Amino acid sequence: MVGRDGEQPWAGITTPWAATSKGGRAGRADKPQLSREAIVQAALRIVDAEGLDAVSMRRVAQEFGTGAASLYAYVANKDQLLDLVVDRVMGEIADSWAETEPTAQNWRDLLKESVRLTRQVLITHRDVAKAFMGRIPFGPNGLRAVEFQLAILRAGGVPDQIAAYAGDFIGTYLISDAIEENMWRSRFPDMEAAEVKEQMNEIRDYLRALPMDRFPNVVELAGPMMSQEPDGLDRFELGIEIILRGLASFTEAADAAEAAPPAPPSVPPEPPEAG
Repeated sequence: MVGRDGEQPWAGITTPWAATSKGGRAGRADKPQLSREAIVQAALRIVDAEGLDAVSMRRVAQEFGTGAASLYAYVANKDQLLDLVVDRVMGEIADSWAETEPTAQNWRDLLKESVRLTRQVLITHRDVAKAFMGRIPFGPNGLRAVEFQLAILRAGGVPDQIAAYAGDFIGTYLISDAIEENMWRSRFPDMEAAEVKEQMNEIRDYLRALPMDRFPNVVELAGPMMSQEPDGLDRFELGIEIILRGLASFTEAADAAEAAPPAPPSVPPEPPEAG
């Protein structure tokens, strides 16, 4: 993966938890050339075609007409391979974001758009989002994305500690949404929008028929709970808005604290008069 300005993103950056490969060796002319980048690309192709669970050192080696042992010269193990796949996807994410300088005026729009674009990249690669769970996305491409996201939040006045944690829950929201999206697509690959709407309406009618004395809130909100995007709010966009309003509340609290007049100096009580 090459960055926007042409640099090799892995050059000069090694994560402290990364396993060490054994070093490369020349390949045969009658086989696809092995390299770390080629191996990562092959793994991602397998994810796209067969799903994350299909990725193994042996399966990737088949893409090159060789055995798994040949890969260990470039990638230490499957865990490191998945780290590299994650960073490869993070590179696509970072490249999709607008090269706009974040300011106090545009930070919300930039953050919203970055979240939307991240989701689009994740769902394009089948269930690759599962590889992000439990991993620290601090490879070179991941660092590009984290740096820009932190710049957006700090430009908006989000306090540093909140900005530092925000990536965790934004990432969790994105990953869970992408995983669920893939699960629906996998379970119902041929279902049209009209069929989805029909099924949701059946569930809505079932909820509305529940005993009102036991489930009054479920009955009354059956329609909104089962509404689809054309009928109501887009669920993903609502999630972004909830996250943004939560982050903005911290900036407002910080602004209010700065604008508050200083407390009057405390006056020590006068000593009692001597009797």
